[in-house]
Amino acid sequence: MERKSHNKYFYLNYFVFLFLLSCNENEKDINLGNNFYYIPFQEIIFDVTAFGGNGIYQCKNNEKIPVILPDIEEYKYNSEFIIAKQNFNFEESTRLIENMLFMPKLYFTYNKKFINLNENFLEKLDKTEQNSIYSEKFTIGLLKNTSVFEKMRINKENYYIIEKKALKIYGPLSISEFKKTKQNLNINLNFD
Repeated sequence: MERKSHNKYFYLNYFVFLFLLSCNENEKDINLGNNFYYIPFQEIIFDVTAFGGNGIYQCKNNEKIPVILPDIEEYKYNSEFIIAKQNFNFEESTRLIENMLFMPKLYFTYNKKFINLNENFLEKLDKTEQNSIYSEKFTIGLLKNTSVFEKMRINKENYYIIEKKALKIYGPLSISEFKKTKQNLNINLNFD
């Protein structure tokens, strides 16, 4: 009888070990240089924030500042530039912005230098409201009243260029705007 009990604990521990091991199969953050990182979907971020997308972030001083919102389809980089192709995901972008506004410093930090939200609409934010219905409704209203998000929704497929040293973001761009900007900046990066 003691032997059967021992086997049960062995198998239980074995399955728990396999489960924990499988939870660690997330892609790793990729350092793109100058504190820019590609951060893929990560289970731990999803568990804490309900945000399930990927993106390009500037990470410094323990802050993750979104620069390009989900979903990043492709990206390339060198010492001077990052180019990225985005298939805009309104739902995940909404969750990300909602986390930045209503749970600041928990995981994501808002910086208007990288994501330019409608400041007039932001002034209407009632920080005393601490419920998910208000936060979701406010965030959706904010995104619908921010021109850059409308452009992302219309294009659906957007392109970006990050000039790393100057901390300058070009985008969202259409494919023709992207090619022209890339040529003007003499960027020698291409998607495969």
